[in-house]
Amino acid sequence: MLAISSSLLARETPHWAGIIMCVVSLLGFVLFCITRVPDERALLQFVIKLLYFFLCTMGLVMSVVVIAFQCYHYTLTNSFSCREMREDCICTLDPEDPIARMFVFSAVSDCSAITSTLPMYYLLQVLLNLAQAIVCLLGAFLIWKHRYQVFFAGLQTGSPAAQHWQKA
Repeated sequence: MLAISSSLLARETPHWAGIIMCVVSLLGFVLFCITRVPDERALLQFVIKLLYFFLCTMGLVMSVVVIAFQCYHYTLTNSFSCREMREDCICTLDPEDPIARMFVFSAVSDCSAITSTLPMYYLLQVLLNLAQAIVCLLGAFLIWKHRYQVFFAGLQTGSPAAQHWQKA
């Protein structure tokens, strides 16, 4: 989107939302490769889990923001009125308003290609970011559940010196 239109802002082309997902996945691989230490006594394991939880939460928030922007832009593109000017396609919301914001799409042979494919791209971005939000929510939930939903049920029967705890 940024390549065909120089008038789009950074928030209108949410390529940056996938960057956090790449970092989270790399961090997940590192977390998977670290040898598990019981009771999280290793500082490295604790820091990586904390960073993983933070990045998953941040990725979830970013994905929701991107979904909101893309839904807004989807409704905007449905009300575009476009005209061709040489090799460019110039779209506005209100052709009667002389100070309305104009979106310039360069090197487009037919404006109907913009008005038909742009909403499809926005819907695709909504679906992909919804999948990303679900993955980030699942990752944050699993780390939280692993850390805070472990309850001790009491001592196992047997030798009092061993004192083995049961997890429920």
